[in-house]
Amino acid sequence: MKRILYFAVIWMCISTVSHAVQPAPETIAESEKALFGKLKLWEIEKISPHLYAYRYTFYRNFFLIGEDGIILTDPLTVEAAKILDTELRKISDKPIKYVAYSHSHWDHISGGQIFKDQGAEFVAHRKCQENWLNNPNPHVVKPDIVFDKTFTISVGIPSLEMHYWGPSHDNCRVGLLINPDQIMFIADDANPPNGWNMLYGAGLADTYIFNLVPFFLQAEKLAEREGVESVIGSHMSFDKNPMNLVSGTIGSVRIIREQRLFYQNVIEAVEKAMANGIPNQNIPDYLIEEKVLADKIIGYDVAKMKVLYKRITNFLITGE
Repeated sequence: MKRILYFAVIWMCISTVSHAVQPAPETIAESEKALFGKLKLWEIEKISPHLYAYRYTFYRNFFLIGEDGIILTDPLTVEAAKILDTELRKISDKPIKYVAYSHSHWDHISGGQIFKDQGAEFVAHRKCQENWLNNPNPHVVKPDIVFDKTFTISVGIPSLEMHYWGPSHDNCRVGLLINPDQIMFIADDANPPNGWNMLYGAGLADTYIFNLVPFFLQAEKLAEREGVESVIGSHMSFDKNPMNLVSGTIGSVRIIREQRLFYQNVIEAVEKAMANGIPNQNIPDYLIEEKVLADKIIGYDVAKMKVLYKRITNFLITGE
């Protein structure tokens, strides 16, 4: 009996380790120009036989090549889209069938006209379309297809599921599930190798705070239900030791939970300070002096944290 239990424990350990292994992207094309250090201005990485990631400067999208054509995601910028189009023709002669938008922010979704001219249909959440009607940009192609809750695009075996869980970072951001790879993509946050990085935009001016934690809880539920093991990052990130900026192409699905906990912990810290009677105007300085989350957040920045705590305090006072 002891022998059986011993091998059972060993098998569980092996299974756990194998579950944590991430696909190793293969760089198949890159710029001759340097961005900084060893990182080039742009690169294309192959993740699976049909899944590729494209990084231009600090931004990343991905694309799927199937029997029936190609699915692209956020074209990023006019220049980025031109480079991607040129390099894509070297990889496949399949037609570009769809361009899927992750959200409505111009810095991720500009430049798609070059793909529209080739006959691609553009897909976005309905609220993204409303945003662009009221606030148009000449470099943003309006969607041909809009949806409310979920939508699936297929080009044969590979497919892309688009899931809307309410406003979060932007009012129309969707979580993307790549099949059959079971890999997720959430634009702007949830970037490998971890979800505890200091926020770039600490003021959360473009973020609907009330639904941030519920958004990521829904993402976690989808990941668990579908057996997701990995996420692709839309931005570069920092590793823990030393503080080096890394590519952040792909990482463990635990990043989704970590990103949720980042937001949840910051909100709870402010709530606790309020409950302890700290005057609202003093809460940011108080939490910084107490070094709350200072040992948890990677790249903890006092100036940014003061802005973030002030923004969360205002949210808890006003509800927005």
